[in-house]
Amino acid sequence: MNILIASTTFPPDKDGVSEAAATMAMGFVAKGWKVTVTAETTIPARSSLAWQGVTINEMFITGNGAPNHPYRGDVAAYRQIVKDGNWDIIIFQTPGWPVRLVLDLIPQIRAKTVLVSHGYAPLLWQRMSRFPYGIPTWLWNVYQSMRMPFWLRKIDRTVYLSQRADFHGFYDHFLAKLSFHSGRRVIPNGIDLKHRGRDPNGFRERHNIPSDTIMFVCVANYSRRKDQGYAARAFRQAAIPGSVLVFIGSEFNEWSSAFQIEDEARACQTQTERILWLEKQDRPATLNAMATADTFVLSANHEAQPIALLEAMREAVPWIARKAGCISEMQGGIYVDSEKAMSAAMIALATNPARRNALGREGADAVSRIYTREAYQQAYCGMIEDLVGLSSKSKIPQG
Repeated sequence: MNILIASTTFPPDKDGVSEAAATMAMGFVAKGWKVTVTAETTIPARSSLAWQGVTINEMFITGNGAPNHPYRGDVAAYRQIVKDGNWDIIIFQTPGWPVRLVLDLIPQIRAKTVLVSHGYAPLLWQRMSRFPYGIPTWLWNVYQSMRMPFWLRKIDRTVYLSQRADFHGFYDHFLAKLSFHSGRRVIPNGIDLKHRGRDPNGFRERHNIPSDTIMFVCVANYSRRKDQGYAARAFRQAAIPGSVLVFIGSEFNEWSSAFQIEDEARACQTQTERILWLEKQDRPATLNAMATADTFVLSANHEAQPIALLEAMREAVPWIARKAGCISEMQGGIYVDSEKAMSAAMIALATNPARRNALGREGADAVSRIYTREAYQQAYCGMIEDLVGLSSKSKIPQG
């Protein structure tokens, strides 16, 4: 089997998408299949274009396809890879340039095609601070979404994280259903159950957080979408004596500065709780923080099926998250729709250890049954074998 995974990022990084692509690729390699991926160039540069049996083809492509921002860079090289690669399967890891640049080629190639969704929300407008406030980009995204039902028919399988189809995080699933696409499948995210925090007490010791202190942890890059300010305000409103909220982002930026400046005034008004803002924590430290947390917090205003919540569930740590994507379908936590509700949930879990433990067990059980790396890989391998006629039937749920 010769497989091309057309992605924008690879191998795993912090965005979740490339992590999914890497997990998928590892499952294919274990089957003895030949796997090639496309990925944008990185800074610093990769030390090798091979990763655990996977061949990486680097692409430098900019633009979004709009008339004033056309695709530029290695467009011809990418199209040649797709057209001349003698692929059995091409898996598009995003509805962006990996698929849009080759829509005209798909009818010409023998490969079966799969489009993987990690959430799609073109109708949500992210207001920019300067004129024209991001409106042209939003209009272009809306226009592209209107075209999607017409080219989806060229794709053999479309894969979604949930049965949910709506006008927000799963708009592509809605469009696929609207166009009666028969190739819809549902495969939830999967994580490695063994990849856990090994020294949770050490994290508390390094940051002077006593073992009996209620500790909330939020792991997400500092950004408008992740909206750490939302969680900080809810935490200050909760005013749980002696409690700590730990934010861990990849690195400080304009958003982390804005969140911290906003919080300074509230911090002066309360003396009983504190917020710890962290950056550049290595993976073991981040896993240790999650493992020792009493509650995990996610304040993002747009999500699909967050890997971070699954990792908290793996540690039997309950979570509180804003209602977004399919979070309301996930086990082991509380979803909220306002800062007041998040604050109330923080108080409820901080003051009720039995409930924390019960939710933690519920989440851990769900991860072990549904969201494992093995289940994720088996589902994709089974779907592909069915698609190319190597198995008699597919056991993957239809969307």
